[in-house]
Amino acid sequence: MTTINTLIQDALIDLGKLSPSENIEPADLAHGVRVANRLIGKFATRKLLIPYTTSENFSGSGVAYYTMGTAGTASSTRAVRIIDAYINEAATAGYPIKIIGQREYNQIYNKALTGRPGYLFYDNLYPIGYIWLYPVPDASHTIYIESIKYLHDTLSVGSTVTLSKEYEEFLVLALRNRLAGSFGIPVTPDMRMEYLQAEQDIKLLNSSNQTEIMEMPAGLGGGSIPYSIGEG
Repeated sequence: MTTINTLIQDALIDLGKLSPSENIEPADLAHGVRVANRLIGKFATRKLLIPYTTSENFSGSGVAYYTMGTAGTASSTRAVRIIDAYINEAATAGYPIKIIGQREYNQIYNKALTGRPGYLFYDNLYPIGYIWLYPVPDASHTIYIESIKYLHDTLSVGSTVTLSKEYEEFLVLALRNRLAGSFGIPVTPDMRMEYLQAEQDIKLLNSSNQTEIMEMPAGLGGGSIPYSIGEG
């Protein structure tokens, strides 16, 4: 877990603008956040999407589905994938919620059954994702979820994100090179090459993450085969 403040400070340290013992000036930090948001927006257009994990909770009561996205009932930021969920009641008892796929959810006969939710299906539609709970909450339950989201260009000073180390490194190098001109520091060939290598690593990583498992009908041999969204 880190903050955008730390990433910007590390970029400036790497740039030679700060020493590790110095604190970043508020004006430089605000400028760095603006640059970070523009960079992240640009990354999205080039399929350099940056995933992070986040933990949050929402109140589930009386309805089967909850939304993730702008003005969502579960979260204002849409998740790409929900990886864990549970109910914690009055901090005295925890109940796991099993994450299921659409096929399993479709096979539930009586989706109107009420009770304490034990299953969750996340339909990651865009721009609003839908969390379906089963059984439908019979009372007010606090649902805790951990999800993977994409970093968007809406960061503010102090924003906290959990990035894997390769994405942290990529973002720090991108910020370092982009902020260099703001402080009159030239981007050297080595700095440019270091960034390009990190960018290539992220592209390869994102490409590999597009490989999914596609179930084949029994008449075509049955079982599962790797399926690449990019290659079809």
